[in-house]
Parts: sequence; C-alpha cells; structure tokens
Amino acid sequence: MNQYTMIVAIVFLVMATGAFKSWMNMKQSKFSAKAAEADDESGAKIADLEERVKVLERIATDKSSRLKEEIDAL
Repeated sequence: MNQYTMIVAIVFLVMATGAFKSWMNMKQSKFSAKAAEADDESGAKIADLEERVKVLERIATDKSSRLKEEIDAL
C-alpha cells in the first residue's frame, strides 16, 4: 500500500464515520419523538382511568339509595 492509497482510505473512513453519526442522530431524534408521543398518550389514558376510579369510589361510599341512581346513570 503506498502513501496515496493510505490517505484515500483514511479520508473515506472519516467520511463514512461522519455519515454513520448523522444517521444515528436521525434515528435517535425519530425515536425520541415517538417516545414523547407515547408518553402523552399514556398520560391521557391514566387521567381517564383516575377519573373512573374516583367515580367508582364515590359510588362505593354513597348511601344505597343513591347507589342505584348512580349505577343507572352510568
């Protein structure tokens, strides 16, 4: 291997490494965006479930006369 071939090989490796880093950063940003979207969706579902639990707790602790009305309203 002569010195010019070695220089070309080094330049190629540096360029390939740069391209790989750019590709990895792109994949990372896409993954982060999907994770943030999933977190928002999970938060909304948790809020809905908490509201349902509050309603069920209120029904369970109410007097039996209102219990039938609450169940029918659901």
